[in-house]
Amino acid sequence: MVKTKLNLENDQLLEIVLKLMDLMSEWKWSLGMMYCYGLRPYEVFGSKVKQENKTCTVLGLKGEENQVEDRKAFSLDKSLVDVFDLNNIDRPWEYNMNDKKYDAIYSKIKTEQMSKRLKKIIKKEKFPRFTINMIRHSWAKRAMKLMFSSSDCAISMGNSIRFFHDNYISSDHKPKNS
Repeated sequence: MVKTKLNLENDQLLEIVLKLMDLMSEWKWSLGMMYCYGLRPYEVFGSKVKQENKTCTVLGLKGEENQVEDRKAFSLDKSLVDVFDLNNIDRPWEYNMNDKKYDAIYSKIKTEQMSKRLKKIIKKEKFPRFTINMIRHSWAKRAMKLMFSSSDCAISMGNSIRFFHDNYISSDHKPKNS
């Protein structure tokens, strides 16, 4: 269940994430992937942006057996792909997308490092409190405001339509297609 509540407006969060690009230069690309595509923090290591249409191929785990699968994710604002320079990612490590090899332990370690660094910066800079997962969840909130269908959003985020509907759609949002 999604229990995180982000009380920042979209422009406020974007402003903070853009500031974090300088404060967390080693993680700016990963923050951009979460903000632009709604990826889970650990999925950023197994994602590649297609330059021609700015969609993203994401390698992640699916189901209770944690089977590796790839999916397509879309950006709500393609211009931000360039702002975050997501076509030129300098990663510490990435998955072999062809062999679909997934190192869950390494992903967890890197995600925890990113999260700890973010917490320190938020405290030091006196930013409103939020987590890296809230950056992902803001994508769903923005998608619903832009009236994208819940089925398209669920697929892009790697959720079932039911999960997306139960966790992200409130009475405020009236998507085109459920």
